Order: sequence, then structure tokens, then C-alpha cells
Amino acid sequence: MYPTLFEENKLLLIDRLEQSYLPATYIPTEYLPLIIPYAGLYYEQDNDYNMLSQHVPLGPFSLWLHDVFARKDIVLCPYAPFHLWALHFMYEDTLRAVTFKTNGFTLEEKQCNLFNLYADMHRVPMFAGQKILSFHINILPSAFMQLVQTYPGLQSLANKRLQKHSSIINEKPYRINAVCNMLIQNIVSCRYIESQARHYLERCCLDLFLNFAQQDAISDEVRIPNETQARLYHDIFEYMVEHPHQPHTADQIAKMFDMSGVKLATAFRHQFSVGINAFIHMLKMMLAYNSLMQQCVSLKDVAHTAGYKTVDELVREVEKYYNCNLAALRRSM
Repeated sequence: MYPTLFEENKLLLIDRLEQSYLPATYIPTEYLPLIIPYAGLYYEQDNDYNMLSQHVPLGPFSLWLHDVFARKDIVLCPYAPFHLWALHFMYEDTLRAVTFKTNGFTLEEKQCNLFNLYADMHRVPMFAGQKILSFHINILPSAFMQLVQTYPGLQSLANKRLQKHSSIINEKPYRINAVCNMLIQNIVSCRYIESQARHYLERCCLDLFLNFAQQDAISDEVRIPNETQARLYHDIFEYMVEHPHQPHTADQIAKMFDMSGVKLATAFRHQFSVGINAFIHMLKMMLAYNSLMQQCVSLKDVAHTAGYKTVDELVREVEKYYNCNLAALRRSM
């Protein structure tokens, strides 16, 4: 079914034809704080390395996290058993792949790329002592094209010209910006299970794809901010994340930070690959969803906290954003 490797070569399945998860009792205790409760688990170890893999199927998405620690020099051999696209985010270290039918490529720490992968195997050396977290969201190309019909913000990625061999779809790598980091942190820290987890995590995956598509679409417009500007944008972002319950408009936030609304809108989109109004809405939806998943909180209280005039307006917006039936979710808690 899958290639068999020996000695220093270690197979890393980018996806699987069939899932056969391990019980959490098979996982060493030091890894337990890393586990997403809704995820299926795989664990492999020998004298050379440890690897914890977590998988969450989410509608059109297949979410994977691989925590890999090399005790000795090894060669990771990522393998895709079928044609897929993988939106990949790299954490903790930098690795270089050497067997694409090109000159190879580097997986830089804190960078993201969209891969078009065929049923090929690649080679990625890891040195003794290296540790990585590989976070990727897989989707079948046909499913992605269907997704574009509902979310036209993905169209620029759908228009990309593909190579006939496994390759990176974007022409240059992109950084993992603060919005992507926030979404990924929300995923890895998600304590929900069953349908509550599925709707929440699927939306996070969609927002990561939308953010990447926006970053790719405007890459030629973006200029790296100087230190003062970067600090200002960081402060604005942190303020918004810490005060999602405040009914601020983009213009009000601009005035708070002594900027024009137009300048803030442009800078925010360039820095975080999302419009400021869309980000305000994202934070409001997260606040509402997380509040609604608490049994002790009433719909009326959540509507008031999230700034909605009526419960019906709140329910309509949350159900549209998370593609869910709110009454069914709350009954299942």
C-alpha cells in the first residue's frame, strides 16, 4: 500500500488511503499536551526518531500535524499516496528537500507554501537534535475548484499554472503572518469534540486558505514595513484580538491609533493579508461561537456581548459563517 523504507529513511505520509488511528494510551505522556482532542492519532518511534502525527478530516479539508524529533541523522521521506494540494506551514526549524524534479527547495521556519503533490516520494534530511512541527491542510484539486464557486477569494490560486510534477504552486514562499498564527493556535488549542470541533476547525482551515490566497494575490504590492510601522501594526492587531467584544468600526480604530481610515485599511491588508473589516468580523464570529459553546451562556447574552441587536441576527450570522445548525450544536453539548 505504502513504500517500505529501512534504516535512516523514515516514511512521512502526507495523507493516507485509509485511516487506522491509535488510542491515546499508545502515545507517550510527554506528547499528551500537544494532542487535539478531536484528532486521530499516529505515533512512530525507534532509536533514530520520534514522530507524532495528528489528523482531522474537515469537509473538503484533511488537516495534518507532524511533530518530528530526530535523535540521529535521518532522511524524512514525505509521500503522497494520491494527487493533492497541501497548504503547508513550517515551525521550529528549517529543512531542505532534495528530490523534487527541480533543484530542490527549502522549508523555512515560519514560512508557508502551497504544494501540488502527485504520488511521489521526496527526501528531506534532518540532523540529530532537530525538531520540527509540520502543519498542513490537504485538499483534492477537484474539491478546491468546487470551493472557489462559494469563495471567489480563492480564484487566484485556482488560476495557477501547474507543473506536471510535484512542485510549489506559489512562485515565492510567504511568511506565516499574525492572522495565520492566530488561526493555527486556535486549531491546536481547540478543546471541542464532534460537531462543535468540526465546524469550528473547518472554518479555520478555510480562513487559512483565504489568507494565503490574498497574500499571493497582493504580493507584488506589499512593502516591508520599517521597525516603527511594524510595531504600530502589531499593536493594532493585538488590540483588536484582545477586544473582540468592543463594537469598533475600522474608522474608530484608525482614530485610536492616529491614522486615516484609508491608510489603516491598506496597511492592514498588506500586513495581514485580510481586510480590516473582514478581520473584525472574524473575531466577532470566534467570540460568538466560543461563547455559544458554553452551556451556561444564553443566546441573548451572547448577542449582547457580540454587539447584535437581536438573537435572530446573531444566529443567522454564526450559522452562515460556520456552516452549522446552532440549535443542533447546543443540544449536542
